[in-house]
Amino acid sequence: MPLPSRTRRRLLRHLGTLGALGATAAGMAGAARTAATSASADLCTTPPRFDTPLLVPRGDGVMGRLTLGNRRVALRAAPYGNHGALAFVTRVDRRDYFDPTLVARTGDSVRITLANSMDEPTIAHWHGLTIDTANDGNGDVLVAPGRTIDYAFTVRNRAGLYWYHPHPHGATAGQAYRGLFGLIAVEDDEELALRRTLQLAPGETEIPLVLHDRRSTTPLQYAASVEDLLHGWYGDEILVNFTPRPFLDVTARRYRFRVLNASNARIFRLGLSRDNGAPMPFLLIGTDGGLLEEPIAVTELFLAPAERADLLVDFVDLSVGGFVLLESRAFDPMHAELRPRRSSESPDEGHAHAAPANGAVSSGSDGGAFAMLQFRIRGRAETRPPLPARLSVPVVQPAPGGDERPLRLGFAKGRWRINDRVYDMNATPIVVARAAVETWLIRNYHSSMPHAMHLHGFQFRVIERETSPEQLAPLVIDARGRLATDLGWKDTVLVWPGESVRIAIDFRHPFAGDQIYLFHCHNLEHEDGGMMLRVKVA
Repeated sequence: MPLPSRTRRRLLRHLGTLGALGATAAGMAGAARTAATSASADLCTTPPRFDTPLLVPRGDGVMGRLTLGNRRVALRAAPYGNHGALAFVTRVDRRDYFDPTLVARTGDSVRITLANSMDEPTIAHWHGLTIDTANDGNGDVLVAPGRTIDYAFTVRNRAGLYWYHPHPHGATAGQAYRGLFGLIAVEDDEELALRRTLQLAPGETEIPLVLHDRRSTTPLQYAASVEDLLHGWYGDEILVNFTPRPFLDVTARRYRFRVLNASNARIFRLGLSRDNGAPMPFLLIGTDGGLLEEPIAVTELFLAPAERADLLVDFVDLSVGGFVLLESRAFDPMHAELRPRRSSESPDEGHAHAAPANGAVSSGSDGGAFAMLQFRIRGRAETRPPLPARLSVPVVQPAPGGDERPLRLGFAKGRWRINDRVYDMNATPIVVARAAVETWLIRNYHSSMPHAMHLHGFQFRVIERETSPEQLAPLVIDARGRLATDLGWKDTVLVWPGESVRIAIDFRHPFAGDQIYLFHCHNLEHEDGGMMLRVKVA
């Protein structure tokens, strides 16, 4: 059933016309590019021009907060006009939502019917949730055009920012790029207590920031080239909450920003800078799986596709009339897969293929420095609530036991692989005993590129990083080589070329029978290309 013209215009204003709104998202003037990307098109060729109010989800509309409770909600995956946009849409209590932020409490019984109004199969995956195979949306079962599927599950996760997105094998990247994804905000008593203590209000002083990139010439058309499939789809325009060149008026007080990297492939090196160019510290208070035990002061962090970071930013000492920039700082993207292969090397020794003659990566590739969002200081708060020393009760961590399970990331015979294998929906190369606690050792070839590795159905802890690249050294926070973002619960971890990362996973779950999950790279072009293995928990 077509939407009323008014609601359709609202969606198209945020989704379907973004690429036509003007110049590409610009970055910090004069910021240096790393050698690995210096030949590629730059995101920071002109000073930033922040002229669009940031979309802040409050009631209905795009990213609107929709409380699930224990009622059934009907979502529809739908296209719009000739713009190429896709969105999950629903109408509740005569209010229209597009890619709604689904709000649930731990313990809620979720019932969602997904209808497919597109001309291609799809499925929704509930990223980060502890869930059974039948409801995971891992792509084993797809919703054909014109058909529906029912989900019914209990929210078992602690409070945190999770998300939902399509997962049809071979078509995930294109559907997600065109806007088919949304947030899941899980709440519990700890979460609500923190809001009360810090006097935070969703939509006012607690705001999600969804980062994603688009190609400004064809903003919602996806046609991946051979090169895109190799190293990922990168755009030359950065959007925040579907908004190009955004600004947000804030008061001089503490704000909470819940950040998701929803890009197909782009990695962000997030930082803040004052209007005089000086770096500005902030607090990391949570990761993929919820709140940390205590805040960690940082000046920057890496955020890979699908990762989330929960940030507290204090504007209290800034002058009214000034501004702060959310930026991605320059880094070496370590795209070694584009290094020309030596004549003595076999094509299957981890190298994808020879690089272009000039060594260039495609337009808008990783590693450049650019600004994404301007915070404008417009007033002062009357009070400044104290920051609690402890954010959450310590959660028992899995104790690593038994032999390590080795997982090697590399390229051979034209495809990215895990343990030299590609996805086979009839095979389960990883079999885990129910209630086992395993240590997985994820090793990335030197001749590879960064891979954001995601496990369905379970949260895990990072135990150790070894042989990490030098650019991570300033961010290391303990003797195990871990970063601040490694100290919380995770469902996605970034592994750099030449690096080894150990993670501990507790495979206890309450579901009857064998369960099948997926372990894959969340560079969506790599995932679609088969860099994914099935995991059986028996």
